[in-house]
Amino acid sequence: MEIDKKWFEVYEQLYGKNFNRLLTIGNLEKGYVNHNIKNIEEVKELITDSTNTEYYISLYSYLTEENILRWDTDSLDKYEKFAEKTCLLFRFRQNTDIIQEEISSLTDIQKFMFIRRSINLGSNKEIIAQAKKAYNFFKQHFNIKGTLIFNGYNECLLYYPKKELPLTHPSLSYYNLLKLIQEKLELTTLIYENIEPYAQLIPLVGTQNKHSRLYIQFYYPDLDYEEIIKNSQDKFYNPEHAPNVEHSDKLHDFIIDIDKEIHAHEGNAKYNFDKIWDKI
Repeated sequence: MEIDKKWFEVYEQLYGKNFNRLLTIGNLEKGYVNHNIKNIEEVKELITDSTNTEYYISLYSYLTEENILRWDTDSLDKYEKFAEKTCLLFRFRQNTDIIQEEISSLTDIQKFMFIRRSINLGSNKEIIAQAKKAYNFFKQHFNIKGTLIFNGYNECLLYYPKKELPLTHPSLSYYNLLKLIQEKLELTTLIYENIEPYAQLIPLVGTQNKHSRLYIQFYYPDLDYEEIIKNSQDKFYNPEHAPNVEHSDKLHDFIIDIDKEIHAHEGNAKYNFDKIWDKI
């Protein structure tokens, strides 16, 4: 099934016409192939079947002419050095162990029906509620609206564009930012362990999740659960759910303060983020 062509306009809005990113294509049964994509036209050529194929794009573009497929994933130096960290990503993930256990002996159509029934009955209500809680926190304290994405199965993504910041410890700062948000807002489904530049892959909006046959879609935080699921049944792009491309200087300052605190205690890791939190 072909992807709605309007999604390519969205990709250009999010990523620009030229970049240096990874596009990962495949599925669990057949395996995955990584592609080093340099422009929007290459994305159009590679997205051919969104029915039984998964598509993931790297969160970051890399400011280099090198082919990033040749980089050693065991060495983070190049990923850290060249990653253009112009966004923040918050992942809210539902544990699917019970679902996987229940469907292990079922046929493909039975698996699909069980997964869709689980979703329709509210298996993802917790991640949607917690993503909204984080969204409202940033809207209230940093005056910025994030972009929310439901992956059609078990994950909500909250995305914030930002400026490239002069950080001494970027990955460590982003890790502690996520950890701080998780602790202060009591977000039990927020995943923040893997935030290294090479590990940040996000599902491509507009394509289809092969487990549920729902489409990866933007959504508004004020939609109720049933509306979000219904929205994900539509493969087409709804301009009313367009991504927010805006920045917050107050959020930038917050991240810089976290980085300064980390640098000040580089030798002992005895950070005091409470004083930074109390300023917002």
